Amino acid sequence: MRLHSLKSAMAMAVVAGMAVLGGASPARAVLVTYTTVGTFTGGDTTGTAVYTDAASGVRIAFLGVESDTVDAPSQASFGQFDTNGTTSTSLAGVSATFQLDIFQSEPEVGGPATFVGSLNGTLSSNGSTAFVQFTGPLSQVITGSTTETTYTIVEADRDPTGTPVEGRANINPPSTQAGLSSVEGFITTTGGPNPVPEPSTLLMGALAAPAVLICLRRKGKITV
Repeated sequence: MRLHSLKSAMAMAVVAGMAVLGGASPARAVLVTYTTVGTFTGGDTTGTAVYTDAASGVRIAFLGVESDTVDAPSQASFGQFDTNGTTSTSLAGVSATFQLDIFQSEPEVGGPATFVGSLNGTLSSNGSTAFVQFTGPLSQVITGSTTETTYTIVEADRDPTGTPVEGRANINPPSTQAGLSSVEGFITTTGGPNPVPEPSTLLMGALAAPAVLICLRRKGKITV
């Protein structure tokens, strides 16, 4: 009987110890794995990930994310524009529609989350006013059976007046930053697995148990 009482008291002590440390937040790791695909509508190679104007010597390729995993919430890259195929020595006009699709494989398979923008401006091998302006909404949600994952374009490059514009992604010429320009985003998710206490929290709870046990004994709650 005393042994049973002691075991029950030990269990109570561990639970109470964890309660004492209840202020410690459990780790919540929600891994999000995604892929991005870009498509230009316009130019010589319409319907592909590459905008070309062969007569003007202009080429803009979108390098999508083949597969990336982030621990949401997290900043993330949604891909890059690559102008290294541009050979024109004088500024040439560019114009097309651009669509960015995001597909998700984790925490649940879903998508696409679709963003639409327009390619405008001018581009040469050593100069650029080209940009893609994404039109709202700049946040899209992929909904699963237990999770909702939100993908947001946070790119806000400056226009010619120096004013940041939400959803604007300026495109560098080949002579600047190796011809690469990123589309930055942010990923959040709700739902998913239940929080799991960190090992350090479990250890601290176990260490607190003896102190709680002593208090119970002093109060006559248990006998040994």
